[in-house]
Amino acid sequence: MTYLLNTDHYDLIIAFLALILTFNIPIGFYRKRFAKFSRPWARCIYIPILLNIVLRRLFGFSYVVIPVSVIALLAGQFIGARIGKE
Repeated sequence: MTYLLNTDHYDLIIAFLALILTFNIPIGFYRKRFAKFSRPWARCIYIPILLNIVLRRLFGFSYVVIPVSVIALLAGQFIGARIGKE
């Protein structure tokens, strides 16, 4: 039986998720200045998703990593949008 996720690559997966999370914090901060569902607001969401796909393919991960990477992406956007809000 072959596994979709090799246990030798956990450190690489954690580095990948940390990269995705830290990259999306400033984008979430930048996104909050636009009106919701406007064109620039949507670009701030969809361009990081495309970069996430490119990085996942570049790192050579399988489709198993997609849900976790999307969660990291959305968490970074959420954290960035909450910075400076009182």
